[in-house]
Amino acid sequence: MARGLRAQAREARELHTKGQHEEALARTLELVGANPGSALALNLVGSLHRHFGSVAWNARASDDDEAASTLELHHHHLALDAFSAAAPIAPNCVMTAICHAEALAACSRLPDAQVELFRVCSMLETNHMDPAVHHVGYDLVLDGSTAKKRKNDAVCKANLIMQDFEAIINNEVVPVEAAKLLGGDAAADEVRRCANLFSQSYPYSVRAQLLLVYVELEHVRALDLAADKQRHLWPILAVISEAAVVFDRSLLIALFHAEVLFALDEFDESERECRRALHIEERPQFLRILLKRVIVMAAICWSSIKSTQHGERVDRVISLRVGTLQEHYNRIDPSAAKTISDTLRFLKNQSSWSFLVCPNSSCHGKKFLGIESLWKHMRKQHRDGLWNKLESVLGSHLYENASKDDDHPFDAITLRQDSDQHDIFHLPTVQPMFESLLLSPSIGIQAEPLAEMRQRKCREGAEIIADIKKKLSILPKDELNTEYEELCFAIKDSWLKFLKTCALDHREVILPFARSFQWIQMKNSIALSAKDLGRFIGGANIDITFGKVPVAPDRNVSVVHGSKPSHASNSDNPSGENLQTENLQPLCSDKTLKDGEKCEERYKIGNP
Repeated sequence: MARGLRAQAREARELHTKGQHEEALARTLELVGANPGSALALNLVGSLHRHFGSVAWNARASDDDEAASTLELHHHHLALDAFSAAAPIAPNCVMTAICHAEALAACSRLPDAQVELFRVCSMLETNHMDPAVHHVGYDLVLDGSTAKKRKNDAVCKANLIMQDFEAIINNEVVPVEAAKLLGGDAAADEVRRCANLFSQSYPYSVRAQLLLVYVELEHVRALDLAADKQRHLWPILAVISEAAVVFDRSLLIALFHAEVLFALDEFDESERECRRALHIEERPQFLRILLKRVIVMAAICWSSIKSTQHGERVDRVISLRVGTLQEHYNRIDPSAAKTISDTLRFLKNQSSWSFLVCPNSSCHGKKFLGIESLWKHMRKQHRDGLWNKLESVLGSHLYENASKDDDHPFDAITLRQDSDQHDIFHLPTVQPMFESLLLSPSIGIQAEPLAEMRQRKCREGAEIIADIKKKLSILPKDELNTEYEELCFAIKDSWLKFLKTCALDHREVILPFARSFQWIQMKNSIALSAKDLGRFIGGANIDITFGKVPVAPDRNVSVVHGSKPSHASNSDNPSGENLQTENLQPLCSDKTLKDGEKCEERYKIGNP
């Protein structure tokens, strides 16, 4: 029975190919009447009605647009009826889902079309059905393809069509809706209601969600200065936070999310969102500008807190419990936590922060507590005929301490104990932390791993020793020779450089870890202080933080009669593009921005 049905469907399809469209449709409708549960027959009916819809418009008379449009829409709805009936019968067939989605789009139901394609594409590939089972058209294509290839081609085609749907929504639907909402005379509450409904209608559109966020932000900006703007921003944060999870590859969503967090004094979360966005795309300058705003605002707030508050909240920032620091890094970077433990153990055992490393690669960075012990080790374990000559040239400079010339602010951190006898790292000066953050806002405070630092110092120390040996080998015997004096001076200078290079101070490793944690503690203290004082730090910056969305689009992509997505007939081109990205375009010229800003630092929602 099933074989007879397919043979009849094939005959009807062949009639259509030969140009006998009316008879083909009549035959197919008879098949559906006799087999209402056949996705094969229903898909063929839908395809034929879609053809008749295209013909109705393309073959119209020059003065017959209205009638042609009506007939076209009639066939589109009949095609949708057929594909809607076939879809639940063949839920695992990607090609059936494609036909259903295209019919929904042709009937102005783009959101439903997106849902249908997302449904089938999110399905496990092993659950996909061979498209040929429910589409007789494959019987007429003798290309020797396998079921696996047909399934893969269908998935690629679905992905490409989803991109087209996304482009239509972003480039036409959202700009038109934005122009209507933002340029009309509707009351603010009505605009907000419509924007909310629009975002729900297009849940897979980044720009539809951003339009809602922007409308809500405009409402907050329009409030009286005495109003509690913070209270109105929290619901907006809930919307944009959810969008940031759904559209985790969207730069615009991330930017708005970070800016709302910033306006709510959530500096830590705002900074974290900026850094997440920079993993999506490293170039956007506006993210770096927002990071700098967070840092500068934190510096201003911290200065205010220090001048008005004392005690536990300030101590929490400048005095870091070693145990708390270790717990923090145990969660995010166990190697850093081990470095902190090793440093504390070394400091307590040796009463010193620093040691020297042997530059010879065979020693693997062996530690020495003083210059004398390192020198004795080098003479004994790495014998060289030039050592006596070097000792003679250096004289009293052999054991000269080079650490006094060190430029690193190691005195910025000390180890103490609090009143409860807990070990603490004391960092009373925070200015260097702000300077480090502002120097590389997109990277933050970076720490060189201890093992890498030891390897680097060994390598650089070995290079200096090789240079010293080279100078010793050409040293004249005549000590009164001018060249002898110049070379001795150069050797002494190189030796001091060697000692400085091979010296490893644990504070050099610990300080970046402590500064990074200190920055987190500071942001938390600022947030708590702002709430305690009833202050809304970021609120004053709402108007300069969020840019305007233009009310008219620059260009549209029109959906004309009889049109279909550009890839609808192409099933052989795979798509590697992310379906949740969007185009960014400047909304202003450089002349409209404040000093120091560039045009690319502000972007619009409504236009591509």
